[in-house]
Amino acid sequence: MLRPDRGSKPASGRPLRHTRDQKRNMKLILSILATTFAVLLPISASAQPATGRQPATPAQRPPAASTPSAKPTGVIADGKIAIIDTEAFADPKTGITKLVRAFEVVNNEFKKTGEDLQKMRAQYEQLGKDINATANLEDQKARNAKLEQAEALKKDIERRTQDAQSAYQKRLREATEPIYKDISPALQAFARQRGVNVIFDVSKLAEVMFVVNETVDLTPAFIADYNQRNPMTAAPAKP
Repeated sequence: MLRPDRGSKPASGRPLRHTRDQKRNMKLILSILATTFAVLLPISASAQPATGRQPATPAQRPPAASTPSAKPTGVIADGKIAIIDTEAFADPKTGITKLVRAFEVVNNEFKKTGEDLQKMRAQYEQLGKDINATANLEDQKARNAKLEQAEALKKDIERRTQDAQSAYQKRLREATEPIYKDISPALQAFARQRGVNVIFDVSKLAEVMFVVNETVDLTPAFIADYNQRNPMTAAPAKP
C-alpha cells in the first residue's frame, strides 16, 4: 500500500512518500557529497587519506514467479488488490516526465557545487599524499603547518558539504512536492476506475512480497496515463 511521507499531502489527507528511486536522480550531487565525507579522515605520517567504502547495495526485490508471457496491462482480473512500484515514477527513461524533469533541473542547479566539492576533496587528498611523502624530509614545524592546513581544509569541506546537502534537499522538496501532491489523487482515481480497493507499493515491500502475477502491476499503465494527462510544458520554476 502506498505509504506516507512527510511533506506532500494528497486529497485524501495521506501524504505520498518520496520514493527511494529518487536517489537515482540525486546521484550527481549526493554521491559526491557522501564520497566527500568518506575521505575526510585524519592525515597521519603512516596513512594516506582514505577513499571511503562503497555504499551498500540496496536489497533486491525477490524474483516474481510469473510466467514469461505475463505483462502488466493495468487491467485487474477479479482484482480488488493491485501493486504499484513508486520507484519507477522517477526513472529517467520510463518514469513520470514532470518528476524526472524536476530532478534534472535541481541537479543542474547544484552541478557546480558538486564539482567544487570534488576539487576540494582532490586538494585534500593531494595534501595528505605530500605530507606522507615528505615525512622524513622536512622538519616537524613545517610538517605541523601542513597538518594544520589539512585539518582546516577538512573542516571547510565538511561545512560546505553539510550546507550543500541541506540546500539540495530543500530545493528538491520545492520542485517535487507539487508533483507528488498531484500524483497521489491521480493514482487513487486510476485505481478506482479499475475496481481496485487496495494498492501495495512493492518498492517498500521488496523483502516480504512475492509478485506471482505481474498483470496486477498498475505501474506502467499509470505512468503512461499520467504522462498523457499531464504533458510537459515548461521546466519547473525556481521559487
